[in-house]
Amino acid sequence: MSRIKWPNDKKMAVVLSFDVDAETAFSFDKKNNSRISLLSMGTYGRRVGLNRILNTLKDYDLPANFFVPGVTAEIDPSVIERIAEAGHPIGHHGYFHERLDTLAPEQEEEILVKGMQVFKKYAGYFPEGYRAPLWEMNPTTPTLLKKYDFKFDSSLMGDDIPYTIDAGDGEKLFEIPVTWLLDDWEQFAYAAEPQMGFAIEEPDKVFRLWTSEFDSLYEEGGCFTLTMHPQLTGRSSRINLLRRLIEYMMAKPHVWFTTMNEIEKAWRNRLLQVEHMERIDLADYFESK
Repeated sequence: MSRIKWPNDKKMAVVLSFDVDAETAFSFDKKNNSRISLLSMGTYGRRVGLNRILNTLKDYDLPANFFVPGVTAEIDPSVIERIAEAGHPIGHHGYFHERLDTLAPEQEEEILVKGMQVFKKYAGYFPEGYRAPLWEMNPTTPTLLKKYDFKFDSSLMGDDIPYTIDAGDGEKLFEIPVTWLLDDWEQFAYAAEPQMGFAIEEPDKVFRLWTSEFDSLYEEGGCFTLTMHPQLTGRSSRINLLRRLIEYMMAKPHVWFTTMNEIEKAWRNRLLQVEHMERIDLADYFESK
């Protein structure tokens, strides 16, 4: 029995999302900033992988969400231009792909605003969606996102269907959850130094992993949110994996291929009901002992 009733009698929702981290994927350590071989893996993503992904989405006439760090747009404004020209919504993904839990509140707000200004410069609009780099958020981040009129976040893992979270002063922020299970980074990322990943997985193994999760969520009426990176899934053999996966999912009836923006809009227009999830702070329990 589904815990959510999707609009238009759809059985489940599928969201394809792409984090265009490019060179910023390695910016967590300043010594990486001049390592041209390491950085070139990110360059490949925005120059080659992104085009393969956009062409694939066009072939199947599918929408997708893209999240882009501000520096990626500054290095290569055509990233924003190519995605926008294809009609896909673009969301905020930090300025330098900063890990939020390492920042003071005023630093986090400064970076958020800086990234918004970059979007306005190159896309002509402020983003509606936000995804925290490395999916790490501070307890105050939802309130900050609400302050700057973000409509939704996609960084948490509290469910496999959308829900709302506390955003301060009685406000709620719409959350579209993610999972490492449906992230290509865990499957394909590899670097010797800094050490990333342990083995580069075969596309067939990943196809089995992701279709298994899709089949289960299809029966439950869930939300299949897949997170990919152009520098990883944009490789030739993995584009074939993505095509196989899309065709597999499209063969099932009543699947809603949509964007996070459309899901949030359905909720805002009362076409979709979701549960609210209170924020848990384990410190409260330790202090009560």
